[in-house]
Amino acid sequence: MRLVRSSRLPLLRRVAGLLALLSLVALLLSFAVSAFLTRDVALVQRVEPNAAASLFGDADSPGTPIGSPQLLIVRDPAAFLPGEGEGGVRFVSEPYLRERGLYPLQVKTVELVRNLVALGSGLAALVFGGLWLWARSRTG
Repeated sequence: MRLVRSSRLPLLRRVAGLLALLSLVALLLSFAVSAFLTRDVALVQRVEPNAAASLFGDADSPGTPIGSPQLLIVRDPAAFLPGEGEGGVRFVSEPYLRERGLYPLQVKTVELVRNLVALGSGLAALVFGGLWLWARSRTG
């Protein structure tokens, strides 16, 4: 018993080849988009400005830190406060981000999505590429 009739193999070969090619394009695009998004990455410390600090002579402090420094993508240069912390950490005003509805993107998130897309499209390219080779060998 034949699994696929030989008259349908050329169509199967074309479709599998096209899907394998599209999977490879998705694989390459995942890395290109990731590189595009992470071009503006900075080690960032989100801070809540503290008016009381300037009253007590602590003018060097940009404010109260929120969380720990993280690699974030912040595209709005006005969100950054003047000065830098230890290790080149840049300070970002949390009220500025909140007022404008800006949500910094974590580099970890971009890398996770890139890896999942690359894995899925790589597996799809292997499956459809193998199917294409199988159909090609059957049609002679």
